[in-house]
Amino acid sequence: MPSPTKIGLSVNPDPQQPGPMRFFAFAVSAGLLICLLAVFTFLRLPAAHLPTLTSLCLRALAFVVVAALAGTAGSWYYWKNSASPFSANPPLPFAIIALACAAGWVWVPATVLLSRQDSPFTAAVAVLGATLLAFALRKAIPSDVVLPPLAPIPDAEPNPLFAATLRKNPFQFRGYILAACIYVAGYQLFNYWMLNGSGLLAACAFVFAWTLTTAPNAKPAGPAAARKQSTRAACRLAFVIALAFLVTLFAMLHGVGHSIRGEAVLATGPAQSDVADEKAEAATRPSANGIAGYHSIILWPDPEKKQILPPLPQPTQLLAPGETKPLIIRFDGQYWYFQPPNRRPGPTAIQAHGTPLVHDIQSNNFVPLVMEAHQTLGSAIPLARCREIQVGILSRDNRPGAINIALLLSHSSAPANQLYLGQQPVASSQHDAFAVKSAPAAETLRFPVPESAKLRTFDQITVMFLPDESNYDTGPKVAIQQFQLIPR
Repeated sequence: MPSPTKIGLSVNPDPQQPGPMRFFAFAVSAGLLICLLAVFTFLRLPAAHLPTLTSLCLRALAFVVVAALAGTAGSWYYWKNSASPFSANPPLPFAIIALACAAGWVWVPATVLLSRQDSPFTAAVAVLGATLLAFALRKAIPSDVVLPPLAPIPDAEPNPLFAATLRKNPFQFRGYILAACIYVAGYQLFNYWMLNGSGLLAACAFVFAWTLTTAPNAKPAGPAAARKQSTRAACRLAFVIALAFLVTLFAMLHGVGHSIRGEAVLATGPAQSDVADEKAEAATRPSANGIAGYHSIILWPDPEKKQILPPLPQPTQLLAPGETKPLIIRFDGQYWYFQPPNRRPGPTAIQAHGTPLVHDIQSNNFVPLVMEAHQTLGSAIPLARCREIQVGILSRDNRPGAINIALLLSHSSAPANQLYLGQQPVASSQHDAFAVKSAPAAETLRFPVPESAKLRTFDQITVMFLPDESNYDTGPKVAIQQFQLIPR
């Protein structure tokens, strides 16, 4: 066993100075902190709602590499800190520790992406990353470095027979702390606080993996042994990076599919039985969510001033045959704000008056905020009589990031039968035309209607707001003015 001076320690270490184990713990913690800061700063899904597979692969690889480099930079900063007692003579070469830590940093992007989508795979990915991090560190740090040298113990009288059997094990709080963390993590995951719960489970997995993995007996003796250990660590890291890349790509594909939920979920529409089940489940769910928050919000337009008008005959049929003038419908419906896995506001949703132009509605957790506008028509309109639907909007959104608007037609008698008309970009939100708006900008979006579809008539129009992934937690400041139905 090497002498204490060979690993940069004295026989009687100063209790005020951190030991090797604390030194490694601070280095790993610094790397994790910088890695999380980099991921939360740069981790964004592509602006396009229909990106190519090649662009997603390149972005996923960039996320994994940036996470590894950021975590390594954080660990290196603490490693070379002049205030550290091991800055001049570290217990191990930094390259070995960097390769071991990078096996855990590469899983941070996938964990954050899945947590933003409220995916149940978040905990599994976080536990896998923490386990691989503990295994890599355990194989890199030898036992003679982990255990601080003790002062020489004077010779004592031989212990009586079976003394080891009769000796009581020291009381430890580790088991109780781990059990409490697991219970708290389960509670947080049940309430969809995915990132918090997954972090606690990852910490528990790290402790279990560290305890169950055996460490090498001694640190590498000489440059040749150190290079051999670094080569093994680099090979393990290459395999882990490939696996983390695939998981991150899966998380990005899942996130892009969530952002175009009009094509992925709402275009198909839930069956009537599913709607009833969702309403029954929502009735048992509390409305409050976090500090001064709610699971869902319904925003009604401000009521217009009453005007005295002569009675006009009501049309018996909207867009009747022979009609050539566009049918103009002023928007007087509702704006819905809710979060997955819900698909509609609950019965205890808070209701208010106003427009999205003046209200700031944000999410107070990492779950995306879904915004929709629902317009109910006076009577059913034959789909064959409508050639195009023009949506007049007012946009006052001054946040960088593209906003798309999708349109969905349905009939109240058969909510499962829906027609998705696609999505159109809000021109003032595009990168090449973006400018800070002091007043709302008026735009008109056009949605062609097919001549024939499974849906024959419709009496409901749903407008879905699809903001950029960077603005997933805030409702767009876009209001609906009117609909113009152009006859054929």
